[in-house]
Amino acid sequence: MQRVSKAWRWPVGGLVVAGVGALFVPIGGLIWLHLLISLGAVVVLVRMANREVPFPVALAQLRLSGDDPAVLRARALSAAMSLQSGRPDIALYRLNSVLPDLTRVLGAAHPDTLSTRLLSFQIRGETGNLPDRLTAIRELIGEITPVLGPGHPDTLAARQCLAEWLGQDGRTEEAEAAYEDVIADGTEHLGADHNLVLIARSSLTILRYDRTGPDNGAAVDDIAAIVAAMERTLGAAHPTAAGTRRLLTQWQNAQAGSGA
Repeated sequence: MQRVSKAWRWPVGGLVVAGVGALFVPIGGLIWLHLLISLGAVVVLVRMANREVPFPVALAQLRLSGDDPAVLRARALSAAMSLQSGRPDIALYRLNSVLPDLTRVLGAAHPDTLSTRLLSFQIRGETGNLPDRLTAIRELIGEITPVLGPGHPDTLAARQCLAEWLGQDGRTEEAEAAYEDVIADGTEHLGADHNLVLIARSSLTILRYDRTGPDNGAAVDDIAAIVAAMERTLGAAHPTAAGTRRLLTQWQNAQAGSGA
């Protein structure tokens, strides 16, 4: 049964029970009632199973086994895709489900486990489900850095998450310093045009602009340069580039309205 996902054992079992039960129900109105109730129950069980492990991943597990690293990565990826689809609740549910298996099979210090923990922390921190999130993300950074290195994208993403949360908590100077460190290390290890570096630059510029408003011409110039770099490396239609360009337009309009 290890090849059958735990989440999918209930609907499979329910289907078997419904089929066996149908053999003992007299032909007539009762059998249709039995089938209707059984089908409804199986549909509910399928939806619950798919919430934890998507059906294509469950099929992969059937072929490879539940402890196969490729299956575990696919389960973690399905959580990330749920987040991109605007379903942080589903994403967190799937992460909570796969993290114990990743830790058991690959180990707590494996890069895949650490990356999945980081995503879980990011969601929980943004939704208020991570007590003392600043301490938690600092501890995770301390675990990630020795394993992945200071210039790894996941390490930098964790540090950028810390900078963002510092800014949200009103600790602006600490946030600025944290962003500057991410930009410096990211530029050194990943390159100035890496998406993570550009996002950190835009976040830092936004933080500074929010303190001064439309009169901050340097911030407007900085965001314009960032937009140009994003459109060059990501393409003008990329959501990050498009969103940053809209922000630039807003700032330019505010600047013009203020007479700066």
